[in-house]
Amino acid sequence: MRLRVDPTDGVPLGVQIARQIRLAVASGRLAPGDRLPAARDLAAELRVNFHTVRKAFADLEAEGLLRCEQGRGTFVAPGAGPLTRGDLRDAVRGHLERLAEDLAGADLDPGAVEEMVVAELRRALRARRAGR
Repeated sequence: MRLRVDPTDGVPLGVQIARQIRLAVASGRLAPGDRLPAARDLAAELRVNFHTVRKAFADLEAEGLLRCEQGRGTFVAPGAGPLTRGDLRDAVRGHLERLAEDLAGADLDPGAVEEMVVAELRRALRARRAGR
């Protein structure tokens, strides 16, 4: 599982982490029973405080999306699974709205942004098919 955080985003890092895990489950990239990285390992990888990751995990556990087992790890909860196409579309739309807000002040051609988004999506799909 590959997550990214942006400390300059204005959105708390734990919220960014939780959103990305939610989307990974919603899209089927994470399935029920899948184990997440240890909170300490993920914190080190993302260069964030351990407690930030722990809080994101705890919030997702309270939502019923994750199951944290002392000494065993953190897993996607049984019953948590891909969203319907409509719900997934809504989740993607939310991400795109935030991106659009971020880019609104930039002097970018919408066609160029569209090309970048499509190219990045194709790259990610190729990487996923290749097992990365």
